[in-house]
Amino acid sequence: MRKIPVLSFFGLTRELMYLQSYIRINDNTSAVVENCKQICECTDICVRLLTNRFELQIWGSGLTLTSFSENAVEIRGTIEQVKLVSRRIREREA
Repeated sequence: MRKIPVLSFFGLTRELMYLQSYIRINDNTSAVVENCKQICECTDICVRLLTNRFELQIWGSGLTLTSFSENAVEIRGTIEQVKLVSRRIREREA
């Protein structure tokens, strides 16, 4: 018999309040990250962002941040690789 998943109050609240991060990638030329908490690094080959649950690493060439508004970041350039690292794993390594 399968168990029915139980939604916690906080999990449901996160869903309803849009606290999860959304990533939209357009071809390999731009990406928009919504609900970004912090910009950790921005070079022409790597952009590192912190979201609520992950560290997002975008690798490529000619990368620039073209827009930073209320919790949203737009990255432009040639995107070659996108990597998600759980913040829990990152905290354990430190």
